[in-house]
Amino acid sequence: MLSRPHPRWFTAGGHSVVTTADDLSQWLIAQNSQGVSADGRRVAAARTIDLTHTPPRTPADSHYAMGWLESTQDNEPRVIQHTGQLLTHNSIATLLPDSGIGIAVVTNTGMISGDDAPQISQGLVDLARGQNPEVAKPFSMTADWVLAALTLLATGLGVRGVLHARRWARRTARQPWWRVTARMLPYTFPLLLLTQLASLFGLLMNRSGTLAQVTYAWPALVICTAVTALASTTVIAARGLAAFRLSRRPPPAPSPAARARP
Repeated sequence: MLSRPHPRWFTAGGHSVVTTADDLSQWLIAQNSQGVSADGRRVAAARTIDLTHTPPRTPADSHYAMGWLESTQDNEPRVIQHTGQLLTHNSIATLLPDSGIGIAVVTNTGMISGDDAPQISQGLVDLARGQNPEVAKPFSMTADWVLAALTLLATGLGVRGVLHARRWARRTARQPWWRVTARMLPYTFPLLLLTQLASLFGLLMNRSGTLAQVTYAWPALVICTAVTALASTTVIAARGLAAFRLSRRPPPAPSPAARARP
């Protein structure tokens, strides 16, 4: 187990809610009963509950209300859901208004594996409807194997590039410097990706964070990016060193036949 401090935005405003299973059950009961609690007390106006569950009329294809996403597929009963993702947790709350069932799933697998909570919830919805749930794997269980293969590929290509650095230097010795530089430019992209990984991650996930937090959330991605950047940097250094050594060598002496030629 590794202890990591939570970023400040974990508990700032609407970023997260500290709750319990009992609190979630009470909240879902009120949501499914038009604002009436489990003990019969009205805790919210029925109009307020309806408003938060009802998507706006404009645009016409919108299914997102005030915090709740309405889902209707293939003439199935109405489903209302809301998901949440943080660095170390993800969750989903599901309402089945026709049956009055509410489901809350909270997992500690983090935002990258953020599809496991919805998958578990969907299985519970199927059980509530008397159906057999479909077993599905979270996204990360497949993605990590792909990243592992890419890491091994990057390592192999890096070793190959270092071993063939001298051959590359001899082959490019007579080429213009700008052409050689242009051919080496793509090797800098993995290093650039590593330095900007936290910003890119935050842009795609609509979150802010640091590289250390990205490493905590998805170590396989950071390892793959770091290994690829290290392999590319090693190849650049090996080729640069080989080209430098080749340039320092004295030109070959002319053969005796060439010296005797008038």
